[in-house]
Amino acid sequence: MDEKTDEPVGDERTAAADAGAQAQETAGGSALAGSAGPAGRGSRRNTVTLWVGLVAVIAAIGVVAKVAFDPSQAAAIAAPDASVGTQMAAALPASILNLPLEDQNGRPVDLAAYRGKTLMISDTMTLCQETCPLDTEDLVQTARALDADGLGADVEFLTITIDPTRDTPPQLAAYRNLYTPTPSNWQTLTGSPAAVAELWKYFGVYIQKVPEGNPPDVNWRTGQKLTYDLNHSDEIFFIDANDNERFLLEGMGHIAPGTTLPPTMEKYLDAQGQLNMTASAGDGWTVPQALQTLSWLLQRPVAQPAQS
Repeated sequence: MDEKTDEPVGDERTAAADAGAQAQETAGGSALAGSAGPAGRGSRRNTVTLWVGLVAVIAAIGVVAKVAFDPSQAAAIAAPDASVGTQMAAALPASILNLPLEDQNGRPVDLAAYRGKTLMISDTMTLCQETCPLDTEDLVQTARALDADGLGADVEFLTITIDPTRDTPPQLAAYRNLYTPTPSNWQTLTGSPAAVAELWKYFGVYIQKVPEGNPPDVNWRTGQKLTYDLNHSDEIFFIDANDNERFLLEGMGHIAPGTTLPPTMEKYLDAQGQLNMTASAGDGWTVPQALQTLSWLLQRPVAQPAQS
């Protein structure tokens, strides 16, 4: 029912090339000391020489092993180019990191709680009938692919509502349970209307409340008639482990041929949503693009599914 409008986002945040951090290593030494009588001085000197030589050999082996196996010595993985999305370099302010939110279980949380992990964030409405179910499907597929590569522990996937009045924890929990198997590192979040509005204002997500259609649609979970709708843009935000916004994908998720939505969501799509299911890859972001972005942020190779 809701019409999605892709508005420009991130006007207040600077796009910049990624700068790699330089590592510094320092080496230290140790002295061996002891006392001996005149008769034992030569023996002590020989013993010390042998120990120093052994320590030097062990240290050299360690250096060689470090050079051979240190991942930082591998060629850097390049950022996706501008045809994929927009590269960013903006530190999230404390006012955004500390906004009080809650997850699908009603537990308090904020973005600062995920510091140390890379974040992939999607703006969503569980009662959306056109694009949100597609975005969620692609986000979940991305999470599963990363888990299969053994990198799931390094990334948290967050679906954050734009509709906190109706997207309560029970509503979000039911929505999350539709996408099975459900990745353990995927959370669905809500908050007070004020907190959610402040979050999405910062990220530049377009949201407009509009009248519900006639006849009104109903909530797929409760059967209650809807009294309003929300027009909104669709974006995917990538935050690095140090709380910096690094990359932006815009548009709805592209559903690869042969992919199916959870039956409840597929049935809930309106006519436009059904058309979006068959849209070309150029009309939105893709799972391979999301994996490419995460591979860059993690500086770890990620297996790519075939591009559709």
